[in-house]
Amino acid sequence: MATSVAKILSVAKAQVGVKATDIKKCKYNTWYYGSAVSGSGYDWCETFVQWVFAQCGASSLLYQKTANCGVQARAFYNKGRLKTSGYLPGDVVFFHWSNDKSSYVPSVYTCDHVGIIEKVNSDGTLTTIEGNTGSTYNGEVMRRVRSLSVVSCAGRPDYSGSYDDDDSDSAVSVFYRVRVDGRWLKEVDSLSSYAGLQGRAITDVAIKPQKGKVKYRVHIKGGSWLPYVTGYDIDESENGYAGDKKPIDAIEVYYYTPSDIINKSGYLRAKYRVSPIGGAYYPWQYDNETSNGQDGYAGLFSKAMDRFQITLSK
Repeated sequence: MATSVAKILSVAKAQVGVKATDIKKCKYNTWYYGSAVSGSGYDWCETFVQWVFAQCGASSLLYQKTANCGVQARAFYNKGRLKTSGYLPGDVVFFHWSNDKSSYVPSVYTCDHVGIIEKVNSDGTLTTIEGNTGSTYNGEVMRRVRSLSVVSCAGRPDYSGSYDDDDSDSAVSVFYRVRVDGRWLKEVDSLSSYAGLQGRAITDVAIKPQKGKVKYRVHIKGGSWLPYVTGYDIDESENGYAGDKKPIDAIEVYYYTPSDIINKSGYLRAKYRVSPIGGAYYPWQYDNETSNGQDGYAGLFSKAMDRFQITLSK
């Protein structure tokens, strides 16, 4: 299964005009770091590119999850997919603002900035879509026209190939939503964001994979585990969601991989995590495993949770 240049560019173009606030605070950094961050050390041109590919279920086409342009260029180089000429739409293009040589990739200039090529123009310039650019201090997503004189190199994702062959986000989406303060929040697709409101207790959870099935259950703060459910219907309290309108402090999820996916790329697992109210995320949990320090569930008894994330992974 593969994505396309058109899909990547469609997602990127839809972000033009989005601005960061409060010293680099933006949704792309929040997605990447798992919580809101700000400060001059949080440039977000690379996290914008990472976010765009994640929205398309194509994170592994970037070969490495990173917030560092140089590390990203090296990942393309190591895969034999780094170009220094013949650029094309959909290429991940790296720019240099000085003539210093890169310490990550041989024979190219330092990669100071990154974007996605939208169009190669007849005059030799490139029309790009970039995050963390513009005249404002915090940056925004903009369409830019760049001279080749500032292009260091470009990575060419393998759009014709499979992108479900590693332990990054799966090509199979999982949709989920939670109830907070008596109302259901909007649905989230895999790691495009998180479900919840920081500082507010989650009371109910609904989960649905794009393919296959899940069983899941939640633990009530100060109480016990509720029965497993397998459905996804917020109007159906018996099997449509897990919870009973009381704060929950733990959740267990198990994914049943369908045979066509097993035959193509092997078994997938639910990969999920939660954060306690006012705290950072706990480590990732895979299915209901208890090896390698895992508990078999995500959460901590007695600590109500306010954020939940889930994806499918090998």
